[in-house]
Amino acid sequence: MKENLLKLLAEKNVKNMSFKRNLAKEYLQIIALDFIYSHKDYGQMVFYGGSCLKHCYGLPRLSEDLDFVDLRKTVKIDQLANDLKEYFAKIGNIEVKATVQKFRIYLKFPILRELGLVGGDEPDFLFLKVEVFNAFDFCKTFKTEIIPVFKHNRSLLIKTFDLPTMMATKIRAVFLRKWEKTDKKGDLLMKVKGRDYFDLMWYLQKKITPNLGCIENIKDAADLKDKLIGAIDKVDSKSILLDLEPLIEDMVFLNNLSKNIKLILINQIKSTL
Repeated sequence: MKENLLKLLAEKNVKNMSFKRNLAKEYLQIIALDFIYSHKDYGQMVFYGGSCLKHCYGLPRLSEDLDFVDLRKTVKIDQLANDLKEYFAKIGNIEVKATVQKFRIYLKFPILRELGLVGGDEPDFLFLKVEVFNAFDFCKTFKTEIIPVFKHNRSLLIKTFDLPTMMATKIRAVFLRKWEKTDKKGDLLMKVKGRDYFDLMWYLQKKITPNLGCIENIKDAADLKDKLIGAIDKVDSKSILLDLEPLIEDMVFLNNLSKNIKLILINQIKSTL
C-alpha cells in the first residue's frame, strides 16, 4: 500500500503539501469503500457527500471525509471502526489507530513521514474520518442507486442517493451549516465552507433539479431560488480560496474562481432553478 501511495504522489508534480496529503487520503478512501461495500454488515449503507460526488460522479475536487447514512440503523460504529482498523493492518501492514466519537470514526495512519508529506516535529498521522448517520427523517422521498467505480486497481459497486437528493443535502448545508475558522490569534479566516458553494456550482452546472422534499421550509422552486440567492451573499472570495486550496490542484483556476463564484452562482440559480 505504501508503495502505491509513493507512486501516486510521484506522478503529481504539486508543491501544495495539503493537496498531496488529500491525494494520499483519496487512495485510502477507495480501500475503505472497497471493504465497506464488500461486507455483509456494511454494504447497505448509503454513501453521499463530496467524496461520493468525487468518486462516483467525477466532481473535480478532492474531498476529506467519507459520509454514510445507515437507513436500517443496524451498523455498530465501534465494530466498524475495529473492522476497518484490522483490514488496513492486514492489507497494508500498517498499525492503524482508530478512535470513535459518537457517529464519527477517526482512522490514523502513521505514514506521513515515509511519504515525505511532513517535516520537522509535525505529527506523522494522516487522518481519515468516516461518519455514519442514521437520521435521515428530514427527507420524505428519495431514490438510491448502485454506481460502479473502478479506481486504483479495485472494482466497487457503491450505493448512493440519487443526484437530486444529494443536491438537496448540499443545499441544506448551504442553509444550515454554522461554521467558521479562526487563526491562532482568534482572527476570522473563513466564514463559510467554500466547498459547499463549489459543489452547489457543480450541481447547477450539471442542471440537476434538487429533491425539494428533502429541504425544510421551502414552498416551491421559486422560493428555493430566492432563498439561495440570499444565502449566496455570505460567500466571500477568501473563504472559497482557503477552504478549497487543499482540494484543487490548479491554483490559477482557483484564484479566478474565488473572485467570481458569487456572480457565477447567482447567474446559475437564475437560469437553472
